Amino acid sequence: MSGVRSRVLGLCLTPLLICALDYMLTLLGQSDAYWAGDYQRVNEASPMFNYLLQIHPAAFIAGMAVWMTVFVGLILLLPDTLALIVSIAVAFGHSAGAATWLWWRFEYGYQAVNGMILAVAALLGLGIRYGWRAAPSCQYRFSGWSSRLRWALIAGLVAVGAYLFLWPRMTI
Repeated sequence: MSGVRSRVLGLCLTPLLICALDYMLTLLGQSDAYWAGDYQRVNEASPMFNYLLQIHPAAFIAGMAVWMTVFVGLILLLPDTLALIVSIAVAFGHSAGAATWLWWRFEYGYQAVNGMILAVAALLGLGIRYGWRAAPSCQYRFSGWSSRLRWALIAGLVAVGAYLFLWPRMTI
């Protein structure tokens, strides 16, 4: 059982969080008619979860719990590289699902999707690096410039990226 905690924190936490976001947005995206009991009025692209929502919201929640158990079980049981692949694939898949809800439901959906993708990438990176304790085979050293100049350039590049992809603006 050695390393279970680091595998859970490093490889399971991010897919669980983004999966929960996707499912929460799915439930919030159902119409008033659906919540009034007309379960055939489902708004969901996934065939399996569409079917479960047509049965009842509780069936959807049970299916969600089963799916989360399946991918966490796989991540805990698979060898390292395959567990990493499953973790990333589940995070990517549920990011795509959540993105479809965010894009169309918010005035600045494009920016919300980009912010979510950035957050998922940060969580995956931090989880893999510090939770799973993965490290580069050799340390990268950027030399030749002062630390102050380097961080000023980093800040400028981050600001340009944020302006291009996160700053709210209307399209023409």
